[in-house]
Amino acid sequence: MTSIMSKQLEPLKRLFAHPVRLVIVASLTLALGACGPASRILSPASDIQECVSALVAAPMASGVFVEPDDGREPILEEIQAARCSVDVSVYLLTDEVVIGELIAASARSVRVRVLLEEHPFGGGGGQYDVESELEEGGVDVKWSGSEVRFSHAKYVVVDRQIALILNQNLTNASFEGNREFGSVTTDPAAAMHAQEIFDADWEGKPVEEIDGPLMVSPTTSRRHYLALIGEAEAGIDFYAEVIRDPQIIAALGSAEARGVDVRLILNDALDEDDQDISAQLHAVGVEIRLASGLYIHAKAMVVDAQIVIVGSQNFTATSLDQNRELAIVLDDPLLVSRCMDVFERDWIRSSPAAPPGE
Repeated sequence: MTSIMSKQLEPLKRLFAHPVRLVIVASLTLALGACGPASRILSPASDIQECVSALVAAPMASGVFVEPDDGREPILEEIQAARCSVDVSVYLLTDEVVIGELIAASARSVRVRVLLEEHPFGGGGGQYDVESELEEGGVDVKWSGSEVRFSHAKYVVVDRQIALILNQNLTNASFEGNREFGSVTTDPAAAMHAQEIFDADWEGKPVEEIDGPLMVSPTTSRRHYLALIGEAEAGIDFYAEVIRDPQIIAALGSAEARGVDVRLILNDALDEDDQDISAQLHAVGVEIRLASGLYIHAKAMVVDAQIVIVGSQNFTATSLDQNRELAIVLDDPLLVSRCMDVFERDWIRSSPAAPPGE
């Protein structure tokens, strides 16, 4: 009993030892498992619910992590601590360290399932090779369903109790070269919402009737984003890899018109479409800076320094209305403060975008 508890508390100890480098946790603990051997705890895959029921319920806790600052540990430690199941839905999975941990989890009799996008935009990713490697390692793999344009969501559910909602793909670049944000939560409603969406997509069933606190494309993302922007009173600070959607741009303009300060960080290499959008954003009063040194893949948004949205949605019609996407809204002051600190640092290091025509 003691050895099991100590093993499962070890990731938590590291979190508190490095409260900025890793995840800032808003509660005392994450999840504790039931007694049993440290390896091969899981019963057969058909008994997942029985296995989960034997775990001590996870107390409420949420945290954020930032890439490339925090590295792989926040994600790897959750996979390593899994006792019953790991369910992964991700657009691109190429990082060999993560793949190795998923295979290792399967080897200790944790049921591991991975949903992959078969045809990512541009055709890259080596998805078939990844599928083969995972299946050879005992991981169950399926391609995402045809009812969505792309399965662009990036999330992990561990033991049906812990959800990681991410900006990032699970690639080497996402950990080492991109600005990314991720969240981890044991909020039962959020974890169950993510799990139910995963289960439905795994079985090829519709998700329209699955209610919960997460922002989900193609069903609720647009409505939630427009509402949050529309309710802003003081400031909106956000990153965008891609922003194209006319309704989102108009909502940002309306926010500026009622006195909300809107700041946006984009990548410094703007193509012709980006330049056109940048001109539209300038015209409605949005202040834009261009990052260098890090690739902006993040989609995080802080509203009024009170909430932060972390998820996979780009600000495009495809992302909001056609893809499978997930995001979470967090309001713990510590977590919002961490995200704002990173944004302010990136803002200072970025260059002001020249107004159109200059």
